[in-house]
Amino acid sequence: MRNKLFVVILLIAVLALSGCTDKDNTQVNNNTSTEDIKYIEIYIDDYNFHPQSLTISRGDTVRWTNNDSVAYIVKTGAFQSPTLTKGMTFTYTFHERGTYNCYLATHPYTKGGIIVVE
Repeated sequence: MRNKLFVVILLIAVLALSGCTDKDNTQVNNNTSTEDIKYIEIYIDDYNFHPQSLTISRGDTVRWTNNDSVAYIVKTGAFQSPTLTKGMTFTYTFHERGTYNCYLATHPYTKGGIIVVE
């Protein structure tokens, strides 16, 4: 009986801690309470990015916020967000210089956006 209890507690601990590792540099937030990170904001409204183009520095973090009632997936050659429903946010920290063409994977007919990392 003690062994079964120990195994159950160990399993619960492993499952609880498995979500604590950061596998990449993307993050999804349903609310924005992180105060120590400064975000460069992009809003998704009416099937478009606002602003549609940005020039940022290496190490900057961009946060996309879906203000539409339609669900979106933001995609570039470097990443793909999970599905963002209204009010959800997605962040990505750009570590490499380059030009990133962003688009809404769920709505490929819409105009995309451009992020230039200097």
